[in-house]
Amino acid sequence: PTHLIALTSLTTALVLLSLQQGPSGLSSLSQSLRQWIRWSRRLGPSSALRYYGLRIAKCLPWTKRRIRNELDEKRDAMVRDAEAEWNELLDDAAKTEAQTHLFLPKRTSDREGILTLLTEWSRKERELWEGGRASGAIYHGNEKFHEFLGKAYGLFSVANPLHPDLFPYVRKTEGEVVAMMIHLFRGRTSRDDDDGGCCGTLTSGGTESILLACKAHRDRARDLRGIASPEIVAPTTVHAAFQKAAHYFGMRLILVDVDERTGLVDVDDVRRNMTRNTVLVAGSAPNFPHGIIDPIRELSELARERGVGFHSDCCLGGMILPFVERLQADGRLDDVASRPDDDVDVDVIPPYDFRLPGVTSLSA
Repeated sequence: PTHLIALTSLTTALVLLSLQQGPSGLSSLSQSLRQWIRWSRRLGPSSALRYYGLRIAKCLPWTKRRIRNELDEKRDAMVRDAEAEWNELLDDAAKTEAQTHLFLPKRTSDREGILTLLTEWSRKERELWEGGRASGAIYHGNEKFHEFLGKAYGLFSVANPLHPDLFPYVRKTEGEVVAMMIHLFRGRTSRDDDDGGCCGTLTSGGTESILLACKAHRDRARDLRGIASPEIVAPTTVHAAFQKAAHYFGMRLILVDVDERTGLVDVDDVRRNMTRNTVLVAGSAPNFPHGIIDPIRELSELARERGVGFHSDCCLGGMILPFVERLQADGRLDDVASRPDDDVDVDVIPPYDFRLPGVTSLSA
């Protein structure tokens, strides 16, 4: 009875809050109630009620002001700490007025002097990561490979891909790189069927690749289905670029919790969070925080059944998966086993690319 009274009060509060937010608030109410029921099954009604009680409390004006003030204080402290930490990484010379330029200098500097300074700075930065203390920030080979990259970049430093009539070999290179990636991730290169072939583009990095994929699915759903309030459904472990895409392109990102033990998202939870406004489901191969491959096969099939797109994010390490698969096919990974407490038998590398008919976009 106590839980029943609490749930009634919770529902009333959620309804009042939702009515203040309009139609979008009513949609949020439905999802909140579904999430409460799901969490009640996992954690018990009391824990779920406490969680939603806190959510309601955060909506009160006095609580919102206090939280905002505390967040401002924490942010200012983080900025101060970050500035102090970054300054400690610089040597004393770099902190001097002679090496600090906030405005265009009145006098020109000789090129040899600039190169000498940049060479010194480069050497000191390499000391910070060459010892193996960096994770995910540096993708490098040996010194000879660095020299090769520098020469290659230098040869095309003034090239502008927006003008293929002036830079036809840049266009040729980009097209061939895209073709290689399509082949590597098993995309269709022919237009023999109704769906057409696979295409792609080079971007500045993983974030832009995810942004473009989200925008493409938003535009497609708007043009073909008339969806004005597009939503993305993804595990909480997806890259922060999905948050940026939702913010930039007026989309709503619905994050679904993952299992605390396995780090995998429950496909049924994703299904329950999908609505008529869902335009994209996303997963990672592997994901950003834990390096775990999401159940791409099941998630992409769910998206296909519901007639929406699915994005497979392979930006952080996914490039090596095709080569690991070759090792697996050759039997060179037979000794790699699942953890002893795993209750399911899975492939070493489950499918994650355009082999799956539900995968409509991929970033790597």
